[in-house]
Order: sequence, then structure tokens, then C-alpha cells
Amino acid sequence: MPSPLCQQLRKGTFALSTLMFFFILQQLWTRSSMSPNSPISVSSTLVKTPADAQNGTALEDFPKRIWTTSRLSPMRIKKDDADHVRTWMDQNPDHRYELLTDGGAETYVKDHFPQDSKILDIYMTLNDYIMRADLIRYLALLKDGGVYNDLDVGCLRPIDLWIPPAFKDSTSVVLGIEVDNEMGPDKSKLFELVNWTIMTRRNAPFMKFLVDRVIENLERAAAKHNTTLSSLQPKRQEVIDVTGPAALTEAAFQYLTAKTQTTVNMQNFTKMRRPKLVADILVLPINAFGAGHQVQWSGTDEDGSALVHHYFAGSWKTNHFDGPTEEEKKAAEAKKKEEEDRKRKEDRKRKEEEEKKKAEEERRRKEEEDKKKGEEEKARKEAEAKQRQAEMEHQAGEQDHEEGQGQGHEDEQEQQTDQEQESDQEEQTQQEPPAEQVQEGNANEKAPKPEEKVSYEILKQERQRAMEDLQRVNAVRGKTREEAIKKIIADRQRDVIERKKDEENKKKLAQLEELKAKQKKQQIPVQDTDRQESQLSASGDKSAQSQKNAPVQQPAPKP
Repeated sequence: MPSPLCQQLRKGTFALSTLMFFFILQQLWTRSSMSPNSPISVSSTLVKTPADAQNGTALEDFPKRIWTTSRLSPMRIKKDDADHVRTWMDQNPDHRYELLTDGGAETYVKDHFPQDSKILDIYMTLNDYIMRADLIRYLALLKDGGVYNDLDVGCLRPIDLWIPPAFKDSTSVVLGIEVDNEMGPDKSKLFELVNWTIMTRRNAPFMKFLVDRVIENLERAAAKHNTTLSSLQPKRQEVIDVTGPAALTEAAFQYLTAKTQTTVNMQNFTKMRRPKLVADILVLPINAFGAGHQVQWSGTDEDGSALVHHYFAGSWKTNHFDGPTEEEKKAAEAKKKEEEDRKRKEDRKRKEEEEKKKAEEERRRKEEEDKKKGEEEKARKEAEAKQRQAEMEHQAGEQDHEEGQGQGHEDEQEQQTDQEQESDQEEQTQQEPPAEQVQEGNANEKAPKPEEKVSYEILKQERQRAMEDLQRVNAVRGKTREEAIKKIIADRQRDVIERKKDEENKKKLAQLEELKAKQKKQQIPVQDTDRQESQLSASGDKSAQSQKNAPVQQPAPKP
């Protein structure tokens, strides 16, 4: 949002520009001395020149007057056109600038051609505004002379410098070249003179000849279309041929042929690099009035040879369209192809950018997903590791506690057994009865019960059944492979310890059996040995019970 100071400066600048523009228009209005509905003032001071070297007659000097036509009043002229007008006034301060509007042009014809009923009737009847603009410029130059220029033509050099001094006294009309295709790349036979800028003296013979030719062309055009001039709707090329530059060029060739009694055509003026005077018409090179022409091989404004510049701001061609020329078709095709190529490149570039952007977004999305998955996997593994560590520590603690209890109990049992054996041996040595008493005592003693002999086997079977039950329970639990492996290793360690204990118990049982055998042979009571066997059986029962309480790990799954 601009500041209030900037807004005020913009308003002041706009107001100043508006005042300057209306001041220029007021000067145009004042210098033309006319109203929108009245003809312009054509009075001017004419300076006599020395006698012409050819016919001895005196020629009037070129009037210091600049003509322009416009369908709009001076107050409605566009800014660009006003800028063009200012170039003529700045370069030629001693010239009067005359602006002919539609109403002023009609009044001018009525006032200056009252006795020529054909010219008056044709101009007043003619309805096409471009043909009227062509005709009024020829009529104004015929009666008052000076320089005519279209509203979209700017002045680059003062008018007084247009004619070389060597040709000034012999020249009544100054023309320029618009098209000379033999100088261009295509080498086609096309040559036309300019009618957007013309310089003449008053009542120049060529201008009278040109007006007569244009009147004849208009009559033929109406007859050709079997209509009146008020209803004539010419196409673009027809305007050029009947009243435009083609009509001017053809009239110039005919006039010069009649003047010189030799055939004059484009060959007399093509590829010109310097001004050329034929009869009383001075033809300037193409750079003078046609510099920068967009369809013609010509010079530029910067090479110093250009006198005016045509900006081609008129829109009459769009209102008189009869199809493009070959050159325009080629230019249009080239422009269309260039536009298509540009659009295709832009589309391809846009698609590449979209694909690149899409790929970048997909890459970022995938990276974010992978990162998120990695973080989740890391967190899960850390949680599992913590859980496994806690379980392993818990199991190790329980195992150490159970092993400590079992080992202490075994040590106590072994110590008690050793003490009992020592006491039994002492008693045996002190009180050894005779062999006959031993035999009688043995005969009177009862045989050992079968349950006592198979107690160890029963314990082993119970332990195996407990192991199987634990395996079935653990199979239901959802343990991981690593946990299963670790628990299997722990179970195997416990099995090794149990096997060692079983082997020790077997050895002790074997020793007891040997001791019983010896006692039996020596007729020693077997009560103490039975007590030791019962203690060993009790130790085996405790071991089996601890193995039953220990959790049995599920077998590890196959990798």
C-alpha cells in the first residue's frame, strides 16, 4: 500500500502530464486557427525564387506548412500521436501545423474546389474513410502545398534539409520509396512509392495529374462493383491500388514518361543510394522515408539518412481485409511456428519441473517413512532388549537361588551321611556280633519293601512328566527365538547339573549297596543303610521337584 506522500506525488505527476498534453493540443488548435467544424486557415507567405534554368519561369518556394488528417478532434488525439506531432513542431518551429478533421476536410473541399463539381461530388459521396484520407491529402497539397504526413509518422530531421541544394530550384515534388524488393532477399518485382509523407509546391503539375488519376480510379472501382461510391466497400489491396501508394506510384511513372518522352518505371529508381531528379520530381532513396520498414530491405534511423519514421500505428488494414499476402502468410506461419515451439518448450520445461518436484516430494516422503520406521524398529528392539535383559536377570537370580539351596541341602545330606557312616562303623567295630547271630538276625529281619527300591525310578518318571508339561505350557507362550535359545541353554545347563547329581546319587547308592552287602555278609544291621538310602531318595525327590518347578523353554524355531 503506497504512502500518502507517494499518492500525492503520483497525482501531481499525472496532473502535470495532463496539463502539458492539453497545452500542446491548445497550441495545435491555435496554430491551425480552426474549430472542429470549420476549415483551416491556409494563408501563408510565399517567397519568390530565382528563375528556373530550364523554362525561365519563377517557382514559388515550398510553403512552410505541415498537413495531417485525423478522424478525431485535437482534444481526443492519443498520447503517442501527440508525441509524433511534437516532433514535427520541434524540428520545424517556423512551419505551421495544420490538422484536418473529417468536418474540416469537407469544408476545405467545398471552399477550395467550388467550381470542380466532379471533385466535390466524388469527395462528398465517397464513404470509405481511408480513400477519403488519401484524396484529401492530394487535394490539400495541390491547392496549398507543403508537407503531408500521417499521424503515426515522426520527424527525424528538419524539412529544410530534405532537398539537396543542387536540386532545390528544379524540384516541385519530393517523393520517397516504400518498397523495393529487388534490394531485398526475395528479389521479387515489387516497387512502390511512399504516400504517408509527401512534399510539394503549390499547384504542382504532378499533383494535378495525380488527382485526376485517382478520380478516374474511383469511378472505375464503383463501376466494377456495380455500385455507388457511397456504397463501395473496397478490400485492402483495392484501397492501395485505387487511392493508395500503388496509385501514386503508377501516376508518377505515367507523368514522368509523358514529361521525358521515355519509358519510366521501377528500373529507373531501384537500388538507389542517392537522391534522383527526373523532370520536376525528386525521388529520395528508400532510407529517407522508409527506414526501418518491417517488410522491406532498408536502412535504419541510426545511419543518419532517415528523415522520418513511420510507426505503422494505423488500423485501416484490419478494416479492409481481403486475405493476407504471400509475405504476410509466410510471416504468419513463421510466427505461428515460433509460438508453437515456444509453447512446446514451455510445456516440456513445466512438465520436467513438475516431474522433478513430484520425484523430490516422493523422495522426501519415503525418507520420512523410512526414518519413522527405523525409529519405531529401534524403539521396539530397545524395548525387547530391555525386556529380555530383565527376564534373564530374573531367571538367573532364581536359578542361583535354587542352586544355592540345593547345593546347601546336598552338602548337609553328605555331611550327615558321612557322620552316620562313621558312627555306624564305630558301633560295628565295637559291637560286632558273631556270624551266627548276624545270620539269625538277618533271617528274622523283614525284606525291603518294593516301593523303596523303585523310588528313584519313580522320581525320574515324575520329573520327565513335569518337563513335558512345562514344554507344553511354554509352547503356548509367544516367546521370541532369542529368548527361546537363551532359555534352552539355561535348561541344558540345569540338565547337566541334574545329571551330575544323578550320577553322584547313583554312585552313593552303589556304595550303599556294597556296604549293605558287606554288612549282610558280616551280619550288620541294615537299618542305618536303609536310612541313608531313604535320605538319598529324598534328595532325588527334591531335585526332581526343583526340575519340575523350573520353566522348560520352547524349542527354537528353525531359521
